[in-house]
Amino acid sequence: MNSRHGFRGYIASRPVRGTATPQRIQNLVIRDYCTRRGLGYLMSSAEYAMPGCFMMLENVLAELGKIEGIVCYSAFMLPADTNRRAAIYERILSSGATLHAALENLTLASRAGIGRFEDLLCAAFLLERVPFGGRYEKGERPLAEIDDPFVRALGETL
Repeated sequence: MNSRHGFRGYIASRPVRGTATPQRIQNLVIRDYCTRRGLGYLMSSAEYAMPGCFMMLENVLAELGKIEGIVCYSAFMLPADTNRRAAIYERILSSGATLHAALENLTLASRAGIGRFEDLLCAAFLLERVPFGGRYEKGERPLAEIDDPFVRALGETL
């Protein structure tokens, strides 16, 4: 008989990738994700709002012997540090549990799944460091008036 029951939700109290989503909406996304996959949903733990705080995530990880896994609202709620994420993946997998990211529709059930999480997170973190923050917004200002090293280098090629 399986002594583990359900998947604990994990939601944010601070913005995720610059967007503050109400907790009730985060819970709706997680509940819908669980329903579509036939996963038993357990009430979510809400992370504290302080930047870099993962106290509630640590509490959920401490529950891994009693629950089947964790469904976080977004993979971007995980720590930005690669080594901290690797330690979290290891704790989850070594306990026989799974990690889900509802917004990105990702599942980590084996070591093979780590690559999908890391590819997404690393690509997004890298895009934040490129000119324009990985985004291009058309505006009224001509490129020649924008003071950015990338735009200056681009202007030299035009």
